[in-house]
Parts: sequence; structure tokens; C-alpha cells
Amino acid sequence: NNDLESNIALNCLLPEIKKHSFNIFLSERVGPSKHATNALRYLDFLEREFLQRSLFPKLEATSHPGFLTFSQVAKRHHIDLNYINKIDTEEIFTKISSLQPDLFISIRFGKIFKGPLLQIPPLGIINLHSAILPDYKGVLGTIRAFIDGQQRIGSTIHYITSSEIDTGDILSINSGEVHPDKSVLWHIIQLYPRATITLRHMIHQLSIGQEIKGAAQPKRGNYYSFPTENDFQMLKQKGVTLFNLNEYAELMSGFYGIEPHWLADQLALNELPDSW
Repeated sequence: NNDLESNIALNCLLPEIKKHSFNIFLSERVGPSKHATNALRYLDFLEREFLQRSLFPKLEATSHPGFLTFSQVAKRHHIDLNYINKIDTEEIFTKISSLQPDLFISIRFGKIFKGPLLQIPPLGIINLHSAILPDYKGVLGTIRAFIDGQQRIGSTIHYITSSEIDTGDILSINSGEVHPDKSVLWHIIQLYPRATITLRHMIHQLSIGQEIKGAAQPKRGNYYSFPTENDFQMLKQKGVTLFNLNEYAELMSGFYGIEPHWLADQLALNELPDSW
């Protein structure tokens, strides 16, 4: 997806995927934008809009020591950025098929793989899901885990073999302890650097001909759609912070090598609370 966590994951994967021929396909968002709660609007701003409006233009206009934008990755590796609005079209099928890809890696992709697309890559489709399966299928599972009072959160790497959401065989679960002094957004962001270490290893295994077998998911499990206002109020009642702008600026500075004071100044221009 064209957002923060996907960009972090791509940069973390680059040491391995740059050894191969690769392409990038981006969805613009995950899920609908209409009728979102204030909390979801804040998250969307910090995960997507702030990057596209402020951070990425700054990175692309200056020299910096940190992670690259999607456009910078594409330029450096001489590939096109492909933006997908609809995935189930003959045009998209033809374009992807013509690339003869061995493997799909899906990270926060805002479209559902279905039909002939599922059959294109002979090595399959591997998805990085930002919650532990099968307990937290769907979107924003980390928020649900906090509401449930979980002491450990994590991510799941699994195969996609059908259009059913988050149901494929599990390849790996990466989990870690909850840090009570950190926000939910901080925890979500941290999932991706950890999980991509495992993903890099898997890509290497597949590239040398090793098979990666998964374990079938238990039939139990829960599917969640976008949290409601009531869900976010439950989060507040538990004393959990959804995001903190100072924490966010420090994270962005660490990943992208941009001065924290510039980030803080840019964030201050927008009508967001310091924390939520």
C-alpha cells in the first residue's frame, strides 16, 4: 500500500530483493475513507497523507541518509511504479503476467487477490499480516489486541491461496511484548522491521530452490472490520494511547534521517492533537 508501514517494509526488504528482478505495485489505501472516525482519520494522516504531502517531497528534494521513498526506490532500480485502482481487470492480469513473476509479496495491499491472479506466481503469494492469526483477521488487528488486553502482539506471514481474507497456511508468527509507555501506532510500525527479517530469509530460501511449507490455520479465529468510535473509546478507557506526535517524529527521524525539529514543525501545521 502507498503508506508508511509498506514503505518501511520495502526498504527493509531491499537488501534481499535487489538481488533479483522486482516490480512494485501500489494500492492507494486500505479500506474506505468515507464515514471514518476521528481516530481513523488521524491514523490515515500519519500513515499516508503526511508522507505524501510533506515527508516524501522533502526526501526527494534533499540528500538524506535514511530510507528511500517509493519513487526513489523505483528510480534507483530502474523500474516503474504501478498504481492499482482495480485489480480484477484484463489489463492488470496481462501486465502482471507479462512480467512472469515467480513470487508475489503482499504487504498492506488494499486489494483482494482472486481468480486467475492467484495462479500467476509459481512460488505463490506470501502476505505479511500485521496481527496474529487466526485470532485477529481483517484490519487493524493490533488495535483489537490492545482492546483485549493482550500482553504480546505480533504479525503473521502466511500464504494467500484464495480470495478468503487471512486464511492461508501460516509460515511464521513474529511476536513481542507490549510496551505500556508506547502508543499503538508505535507498536504497529515496529512489526514491520521485525517481520521483514523473516521475509528476507524466506525469499532467499525460495530463490535457491528450497520449499517453504506452511501450517494450516486452526478453524477457530476472529475477523474484524474497521474499529468503531466505541472501540476507540474502549482503548482510551484502558489508558492506551493511539499515537503520540513526539514519538512519531522521533521514529520518522530514525527511519528517514530527517531532522526531528523539521518533522515537529510540519506536524504542528496540521490540526492534530499531540496525542490521542
